Amino acid sequence: MIWIKKHPVRGEKILASLSFLREILPMVRHHHEAIDGSGYPDGLQKHEIPLGARVLGLFNHFDNLVFPRFSGEALSVKDALEEIKSNSGKLFDEYLIGSFIDFIESNSGKSEDFLLKKEAASMKKIFTTIIQKFKAGELNPPVMPQIVREVQAVIKRAASDADELAQVIEKDPVISLRLISIANSPIYRGVQSIRNVRSAIPRLGLKETLNIIIAIVNKSLYQTDKIHFKLLMDKLWVHSLASAYGAKLIAQNLKLDELEEYFLMGLTHDIGKILLLKAFSEVSKSKMLSLDAVNANIQEAHIGLGSMLLKRWGFDQKFINVINHHEDKEFSPDTAKEVLVINLANMLTGKIGFSLLEDEIDIAELGSTQILKLKPENVAGIGEEVKAIIADVAHLF
Repeated sequence: MIWIKKHPVRGEKILASLSFLREILPMVRHHHEAIDGSGYPDGLQKHEIPLGARVLGLFNHFDNLVFPRFSGEALSVKDALEEIKSNSGKLFDEYLIGSFIDFIESNSGKSEDFLLKKEAASMKKIFTTIIQKFKAGELNPPVMPQIVREVQAVIKRAASDADELAQVIEKDPVISLRLISIANSPIYRGVQSIRNVRSAIPRLGLKETLNIIIAIVNKSLYQTDKIHFKLLMDKLWVHSLASAYGAKLIAQNLKLDELEEYFLMGLTHDIGKILLLKAFSEVSKSKMLSLDAVNANIQEAHIGLGSMLLKRWGFDQKFINVINHHEDKEFSPDTAKEVLVINLANMLTGKIGFSLLEDEIDIAELGSTQILKLKPENVAGIGEEVKAIIADVAHLF
């Protein structure tokens, strides 16, 4: 703490060699003085403190409350102003505080815009560091759980059956219970109630069983003990699940093969976002984050990280192409069907309330809609079906 209190004097000495800054030297030296004499470095009080230093001290303290440089939780602008007001006549000049608060609260939000821009720049720097650490191997992305690999291996064998697959799944009681619950949900429910994994598999089908297990496992990636990130992660999970079911229904409407593959592509298309968000939640101390700023940063950076993860998990090139191009604005007629389907499913979630970004999109004008030759009323119907599915099953994963 002693070395921190010496920094105004050191700053003054460094700047003293620059003649054109001579007039601001008293402000640099005394901006940590306090009206009641408890400040540093010289213990000045009241009007012994230069006016410029008293003003600079207010701005410096406010900035440190909203964007703490060393430790402590960030305050909102409102709470920071209240804290400054509570120190009127103690740390700060009571005759300056009113004008200072008016300045921060006025100018048609210009001060708020400045703070948001500063916050966004700070977050961008953190996200850039996170990506560099992932690429350098300093941060390890999650590995594909063993149960998923075992289920994949069983399904690939030509002679595999439901009994063999059930034995693998039943090793994990949590996944088993959730799989049974989903098999009994309205979108899969048959005449009889499912009571065990062995009965659930024929109802779901082998590939759909694998997809649901991957979705259950994926859900664990969206967990956090950081309350201020929980809402964003929950929204991202529902968006991914809605995209998965949307992609499957679009593919079904187009009479495409491998519907389960489209489901999985929809589920994983934004996997890079959750990696960034989880890593960011571990390093961020702020509880007053702008969700728009967080969204903008993960939106910009998630594609490369998502591709890297799916490659490590052994997904084939079709999945990588989907991640790399699902955000494209323009498509050609020879664009891969899976890219078009996931782009449309991704955009459709915004129309039905399951997207992170608020965007007034005309689905009929999308290149993916036009190339796939889907009628707007068909897409709207798929959207309503997805809403019903999410209401039925999202809580079961």
